[in-house]
Amino acid sequence: MDLSEEQSLGVTQIFIELQEKLKQNLKVSLLENIEKLSQVEIKARAFAILGQVIREKTYLSQSQKEITTIFDEVFADVVTSVYLAGCSLDKPAQTLLRRVLELGVAIIYLWDMPHQFWAWKCHDKDLNFNEMIDYLNSASYTSFILGENYKKYTGFSLEVDECKKIYRTLSNTIHGKISTFESVLPDRFNHNSADWQKHLDLVTKVQNILLHLWENRFSDSFFELEKRLPSLSRLQ
Repeated sequence: MDLSEEQSLGVTQIFIELQEKLKQNLKVSLLENIEKLSQVEIKARAFAILGQVIREKTYLSQSQKEITTIFDEVFADVVTSVYLAGCSLDKPAQTLLRRVLELGVAIIYLWDMPHQFWAWKCHDKDLNFNEMIDYLNSASYTSFILGENYKKYTGFSLEVDECKKIYRTLSNTIHGKISTFESVLPDRFNHNSADWQKHLDLVTKVQNILLHLWENRFSDSFFELEKRLPSLSRLQ
């Protein structure tokens, strides 16, 4: 499409053509990697259901009640990220996936530190991803979890490097590194099977990190989650 030419159908023509292209991209994507896509959907549903299970607890503090809303947000972001990637809008998809990873980790980080939650909510305090990860991997946090009798706790240390690597990769998209530019590619905004597979794999990695982290902290609720969503257990 030559943008220098006057469009007789009006200024909406570019959006009409884009919509048709993206619709076709999504149609093709949904016919590929069906098994992987199904697994991603099940794990996304687990996000929302786990939040619901935890909200049903009667002993939650006010801050914890509010933190449980993050589960619904990351569910919505995962689904939207996959949808955008299916349309071959890779950069917006990756941007949302970074948000999923950051907010998913923040659930645990904020859960036991209500003052940090209120600073984040009411006083515009930003959350630092590396600080959150390092805290959750600290010896003191490990002792806290073990002291709270979370028998299924297996540690988070093995995933720290991978977690930071994924976050860095996704951050490059947000910060506009030239290596991530979509507009310079010859097949820009067209369906690409390799890119679609790559995004689904990346989503799966993020989901697995978060589910493992949440299982360590909310082991009793996670047991209930597996009862309500038995298909999740079959994926593990």
